[in-house]
Amino acid sequence: MQAALCLLFATLCVDGVSASPLKSFQVGGNLASMDEVNILMYGVLQFSESMHHIYQSTEARLTRVMKAISRTESKVKRLGHDTEEAAQTERQIKEKLQIIQAQMKALQNQVQENKGTVTRVELEGAELRKKLTSLEENLNNSVPDMTKGTTFKNISLLKDLMKWTQEQKLKLENQNQQLADLQKQNMV
Repeated sequence: MQAALCLLFATLCVDGVSASPLKSFQVGGNLASMDEVNILMYGVLQFSESMHHIYQSTEARLTRVMKAISRTESKVKRLGHDTEEAAQTERQIKEKLQIIQAQMKALQNQVQENKGTVTRVELEGAELRKKLTSLEENLNNSVPDMTKGTTFKNISLLKDLMKWTQEQKLKLENQNQQLADLQKQNMV
């Protein structure tokens, strides 16, 4: 760029003196001295270098600005993607929370049903014990020895039935305990 300006200036100096528009105003004027031309040429060169430096620094600044804009755009895109993922995760958590709440309600209903069943089994067991005790007393007092063997078998069967009822009661209590433990775990 400097070389082109020097060449242009030299050409104008050589050819331009005779065709200069200033010459028409300065008819009979003196031509510029060599020192003046050198000073003018030095000024043009300095101006050219300044323009070149401004051009390069402006280009470098534009490059930095474009890089910064590009980084900012990528960060904004990443932030948008992260925001979408967070929203999707939030929806999934809400859905799972609703499922857990429904399961908790079902567990509570089942616990209530099991409590009712346990209470009913306990009452039936107490009634059976009373009846068994009453039957044993009646049989011991009123039945002859021959029928006592059959009666004792029946009593044995009734005792087995009571034992089985007791086992079922324990199983129901264990299930209730397990349901209560699960309920506590789901609440935590």
